[in-house]
Amino acid sequence: MIQLGLYGAACVIALMLNFGIATRTDGRNAENQQPQTAADLTRFRNYMEEVKPGKKWQSGPTLMDSAEIRRAYGKARFYSVYSSPPLPPGARLPELIEEYERKMADHQKQFISMTIRIDEQETMAPLYETNDYNQGLMRVTTDDDARISAAAILSLYSSDRVGPGIVTAKEVTVTRSDNGWTCSVFRKNAFRGEVVFDKDGKCVSMTKVYVGPLPS
Repeated sequence: MIQLGLYGAACVIALMLNFGIATRTDGRNAENQQPQTAADLTRFRNYMEEVKPGKKWQSGPTLMDSAEIRRAYGKARFYSVYSSPPLPPGARLPELIEEYERKMADHQKQFISMTIRIDEQETMAPLYETNDYNQGLMRVTTDDDARISAAAILSLYSSDRVGPGIVTAKEVTVTRSDNGWTCSVFRKNAFRGEVVFDKDGKCVSMTKVYVGPLPS
């Protein structure tokens, strides 16, 4: 059990490094650097208390900012909180499975992950569905547009064990077809991501799948 706990801690550290947490702007540091960010973070915390009262998070609130995000979404600003679910046990022993299920239930009850957008009208809204990521997104008409937009979307999107984290355009591989664009990213021992745009340049799906180590 002690070994499993140490392994879990090591995985959390690896996740932080691999998923770009170090490239984001930490909320406390941001407050010291930018008055706008400080005001946004106060609004964010108040918003979370209103829509998700009592919920907690493990990292954030964090300003999500990159050249790709600014290019894809213009003057919109984005902030996120993230909570990584517990790792499954390395062995399917009844007591380990029971403990894992207890921790997962506690995680789902207490913790939350969320990315929100503040648009040019200063309206704050969460990013839940695919269409939320289309709001304010640049028009995708070329492979380069698709590459930049996919990097921005994957930077903001979180799924299960993969939190928000900056993705650069140079990491994105683009495949064009008659139906649109399929954009993929692979980070070894981290995640596999994909964003699909239809022929009109609208994002129709995005995924992030954890491909890092698990307990053995």
